[in-house]
Amino acid sequence: MSKIFTEEKYTYSPVPKNKGAIPLWFCFPSTYTIGMASLGYLYLFRLLDENPEIAPERIFTDTQATIYSPEKVELMGFSFSFEFDFLGLFKILEKYKIPFRSENRNDDFPLIFGGGPVLTANPEPFADFFDFIIIGEGEEILDEIINVYKEVRHFKNKQEKLERLAKIHGIYVPALYKIEYKPDKTIEKVIKLTDKAPEKIKKRYIKNLHESIYTPIVAKKSVFPEMFMIETARGCPKRCRFCIASYLTFPARYPCFETIKNAIDTGLNFSNKLGLLGALITEHPDFERICDYILEKRKENEFEISVSSLRIDTITPLIVKTLVNCGQRQSTIAIEAGTEELRKKINKNLTEEAIFKGVKTAFENGLKGLKIYGMIGLPGETAEDIEKLADLMIRLKKENKGFNLTLSVSSFIPKAQTPFQLAQRPKNSELEAKNNYLRKELNTHKTHYKPTSIKWDYIQSVLSRGDRRLSILLEKVYAYGGTIGSWNRAYREFSDAKTADIPNFDWYGLRKRVPDEILPWSLIDTGVGAEHLLKEAENSGI
Repeated sequence: MSKIFTEEKYTYSPVPKNKGAIPLWFCFPSTYTIGMASLGYLYLFRLLDENPEIAPERIFTDTQATIYSPEKVELMGFSFSFEFDFLGLFKILEKYKIPFRSENRNDDFPLIFGGGPVLTANPEPFADFFDFIIIGEGEEILDEIINVYKEVRHFKNKQEKLERLAKIHGIYVPALYKIEYKPDKTIEKVIKLTDKAPEKIKKRYIKNLHESIYTPIVAKKSVFPEMFMIETARGCPKRCRFCIASYLTFPARYPCFETIKNAIDTGLNFSNKLGLLGALITEHPDFERICDYILEKRKENEFEISVSSLRIDTITPLIVKTLVNCGQRQSTIAIEAGTEELRKKINKNLTEEAIFKGVKTAFENGLKGLKIYGMIGLPGETAEDIEKLADLMIRLKKENKGFNLTLSVSSFIPKAQTPFQLAQRPKNSELEAKNNYLRKELNTHKTHYKPTSIKWDYIQSVLSRGDRRLSILLEKVYAYGGTIGSWNRAYREFSDAKTADIPNFDWYGLRKRVPDEILPWSLIDTGVGAEHLLKEAENSGI
């Protein structure tokens, strides 16, 4: 056994495996240290490991040795959380000499499946690489997948296996559909290649999230060393119109207080570092009770607490004191825009008064600083909004002298399955000009400014609303190193040779869509209909 695995602590007991248990590689498309900080990935591995019919093995991009050889593995799953995870997917497949494309893998290769928010929102840029895709929350569907696979395990025909798996609600088999395009490059129609393919793939999700999931394996070599993570919220009820977390995990759900208490107690048996996770943890109806419980437990033993982010208008002295007493010195809030008018348009209903009050509460109750998230290039944004964003940060700095404030800005990316999925993204040159203005203004007033890369945000925007025609490009990008330059080189190669009818990047990444356009992700039903998303976009007044 690798030394790195001997430094792990299991918080559950793996079950003995039945004779003939299915060898399965559960893959994370990045390094071990990053993968071991992913609660979702680890929790799904635990569910697999608690099934006596499955013999799972964790695989990362830097895995050195494996229990099973690739020829013995029957199923190979990938956790896919970010658009650029395709690079890690290719790295693992290449390492084990497995063809990237489903059509090039015969029965001698494992069935490759994937899941995660990116694949649920818009699987199409990556569809050609997977045999089947989980739409929605994996823990809701894993047992069904395993039970059906056991039925078809010894089928000699891969097509028959996939057609049977496609009968499971929430399973998308891309090979069962063909996409035809119009001369203007938009989608003409989506054709089912068999009657066994469903008209729509409906998202699977846990309707009653009573139990709090927590870290199954505490790892010393994780990017968050020996951190015990506890899910305290799933989804967000605020429904900002640009935010995929609000719409993809709709409705927002919260584990009951007692199970969070139990998770805290379990965690303290394995670690003195607890992390509370969720898109908006302070929306938990019992969050202050959770804080009280943490403070009570800390009277028995010292331990650290960290949280992913806070909602500025829900910050209370108790919440801040709990974090400070448990070792957290800084936290993160999101205001998104510099004016109340623009915040209302994006459904970020946050007043300036609430922002100033929340920052003051954080400062006066012991936090040393806040990272404040903003966004540029939002639909309806004006030059005044950018000026007011800089002005807001400067005034916050003046009112809270000695408090470490950082403005961290990303550029707007139209996300599939959100009200702004049809919106236009500004050109890179316009966004860079806004970036430069904010940097200059804030540097003049000695306020920290950390923007994301406009160029990488642009590529992410291309992938967010892309279709299957991008797949051949992604293979070239990987071959050329996955850098920004590799994207331009790959596209230039195809456009010069005219070997692939791939629309240009601006067509994918910037273009405003019209309401009646068939979108690449039209097969996916997340439970929030296109009509509702369009109505929400109209309600923004943009």
